[in-house]
Amino acid sequence: MKNVRNENIIKALGQRVRDLRNDKKLSMEKLAELSGIDYRQLSYIELGQTDPGLSTLYALCNGLDITLAELMDAENLK
Repeated sequence: MKNVRNENIIKALGQRVRDLRNDKKLSMEKLAELSGIDYRQLSYIELGQTDPGLSTLYALCNGLDITLAELMDAENLK
């Protein structure tokens, strides 16, 4: 099976999460709490060091009060 991990997309997604969090004036601790995920996991996501699963992305969207489509907006993942 071919490895489909794309480091550029993972880093862009992390930056997108960070930008959205900052736009909403949330600390990492607060977003982690609102999302129900571990603070360290959020840190790894924002740093582009982990490839979050769909459930984690959905939880982040709930914490940010946005849709998954808004998070994955292709124009913002460049």
